[in-house]
Amino acid sequence: MRRAAAIVINRNTREFLRSCLESIGSQDIEGGVSVWVVDNGSTDGSPGMVLSEFPGVNLVVNDGNVGYARACNQGARHASEPYLFFMNSDTVLEPGTVRELVDFFESDPETAIAGPRVLNADGSLQYSCREFPSLGDAFLHAFVGLFSADNAASARYKKTGWSHDEVSEVDWVSGCFMAMRADAFRSIGGFDEGYYMYVEDVDLCWRAREAGWKVRYVPRAQVYHYIGMSSQAVPTRMVFHHHASMLRFNRKTYRGRARALVNAAVTAGIAARFLLITALNTFYRFRAALGGVRRVIMPGRQ
Repeated sequence: MRRAAAIVINRNTREFLRSCLESIGSQDIEGGVSVWVVDNGSTDGSPGMVLSEFPGVNLVVNDGNVGYARACNQGARHASEPYLFFMNSDTVLEPGTVRELVDFFESDPETAIAGPRVLNADGSLQYSCREFPSLGDAFLHAFVGLFSADNAASARYKKTGWSHDEVSEVDWVSGCFMAMRADAFRSIGGFDEGYYMYVEDVDLCWRAREAGWKVRYVPRAQVYHYIGMSSQAVPTRMVFHHHASMLRFNRKTYRGRARALVNAAVTAGIAARFLLITALNTFYRFRAALGGVRRVIMPGRQ
C-alpha cells in the first residue's frame, strides 16, 4: 500500500507553512499523500491560509500550544495510511522525497524510522542523524561545544566526520522530518507527550530500537529545513524546555550503576548549562544592541 500521510506541526510560521504544503503537493507518488496540519494556537492567520489556499489539506486547530509530541499524536490518530511523515512547518521537500522513503520502507521491513538528508537554506548539510552519546561525550558536548563546535566529543555525537552519502543505520534522526511505519509507531505508543518540545524524536527512536526496529538515514531523500522559525520569538523559554526534555530522557533511559548519583549529577549539569546559555544569550543581545555581532544560542542547534 503505497500511501502516506504528512503530519505538519505549525505555530506562527504562515509563510513557511505555505511553502511546506506546496512542496508536499508536488510529490509524485501513486496513492498520493494525505496532509494533516496541526496548528498549535497560531495568531498569524495560518489556519485561515490553509483553509483558503489548500482546500484538500486537513486542519486540526488547538486553542494553544500543546507541544510538538502531543500535536504529532493528534495528527497520527487521524491518519489511516501505512506510512507517517512528521514534519516541521519550516521544512520543504525536494521532488521525489516521499517516493524515495516509501520505496525504502517497502524494501527494508526491519526499518521503523527513516530520516532524509536535511539541508540548510543555503544547501549545506544539517547534522540531522546522531548518536546516543556516552555520559562523558554528553558532558563535553554540552559545555565545550558551546565555545568550540569542532571538539572531538561533539564530532562523535553529531557524526560530523561521517559520510552522509550512504544509507546507514543510526541511533536517531531529527524530528524536523521523520518518516515512520504507522504500525511501528502505534506499537510503541507514539510520541511521549511528557516532552513538551525537543528530544521527543530522540526518545521515539530509542524506544523503536529497544523494540527491535532499525532507524536508518536515507540520503536519496532530501529536505530543506529553515531551523527554529517557531522558536526564535521566545528563545529563553525554548531553551528551558529543551533542557527539561534532556533531563526527562536521561531519567527514562539511564540504567547504569549508581543511578541516583548519576541522575543527580546530570540534573546539576543540565541546570548549569541552562543558566550558562541564558547568560550567554543575554550578553549576545546586549552586544548586538551596541552594534556588535548578532548571535543567539538556539535549542537543538548545537
